[in-house]
Amino acid sequence: MIDMTGLWGNLDHLISRVASPRLFFSGGLGDVEFLQSLPLSADVSAADVAVERDENSGRVLRRMLRFYSPAKWLPEQSALASAEMILPTKFASSIPANAPIFLHFAATGDETTLPRRKLLGEPLAERGIVSMLLENPYYGRRRPKFQNDFVIGTLSDQFKMNQATILEGVALLKWLDSAGHRNLGLTGISMGGSMAASVAAASDLPVSVVACIAPVGPGPAFCYGALANRIDWQTLAPELNDYFGSNGGFANGKFSLSHSKRQLHRLMSVADLRNFAPPLQPERAILIAAENDGYVPLKSVVALHKHWKGSQLRTIPGGHVSAVLLNGHVFRDAIAESAFQYNP
Repeated sequence: MIDMTGLWGNLDHLISRVASPRLFFSGGLGDVEFLQSLPLSADVSAADVAVERDENSGRVLRRMLRFYSPAKWLPEQSALASAEMILPTKFASSIPANAPIFLHFAATGDETTLPRRKLLGEPLAERGIVSMLLENPYYGRRRPKFQNDFVIGTLSDQFKMNQATILEGVALLKWLDSAGHRNLGLTGISMGGSMAASVAAASDLPVSVVACIAPVGPGPAFCYGALANRIDWQTLAPELNDYFGSNGGFANGKFSLSHSKRQLHRLMSVADLRNFAPPLQPERAILIAAENDGYVPLKSVVALHKHWKGSQLRTIPGGHVSAVLLNGHVFRDAIAESAFQYNP
């Protein structure tokens, strides 16, 4: 009999290895002063959003949006943000004030809106839900010239990307709220789910949250999930020792991987959601975990659920990759349930 538990976990580790030949953080810590400035304030103004154009496919309407990121530390190529709204065609002229609108954040490696549009946005539009798909800084059209693919070169750039995404999410929520929209939600898969949860915690607006296979913070994923095998520990380990003023973790000129993982986890804990207050209405949050996730330890999702008292925790069989391939309907149903249970 096939051990499906081991199969899904092995698939997650295989995908992490073939996604890119490059290792994360091969440039080391990067901008240490930025790392030392964390966490940052999320007090930003509403985004000044411009509509570029509409594309009507007959089934749904795609509305292309641009705005400047409130994150002033971004490289030039990342400063101009782009987002894509997926609307039911009946909302072409005007989106009703009570229509549910969900912001979707990108997973690691999702450099276009296509996967989110096909898996979530277009099916949800047919159910009367508006989706807004934000393109990450450092990804796609916003990728800086010094970066070859989605693999981030320094730890500080990873944090700059994530912190900018949070500020952009808060700014977009304020923009929607200022336009009179009250039924707002946040969602994403993997890193996108973490960003959705982080924006919810940073915002002073009541929102729904559907965080899919997302950890309580970046530490568990990068230090103890499949991504831990895709980090340039040889470069990062001595810089982590210097950062923490530590002489430990090295013997005979070789570093201790377990020691370096603990240090990176400690550094990344600044973004752990348990360090922040839950969103205004945690009972509007649905957290979905995969039972045999090779990227995001199940206990990490459970930890967020325990911190967000009143949230719902749902588990699905399989691993991280299989959750996306086989359980997209679970994500869509959770978003639809969340969208229509709230009446502003």
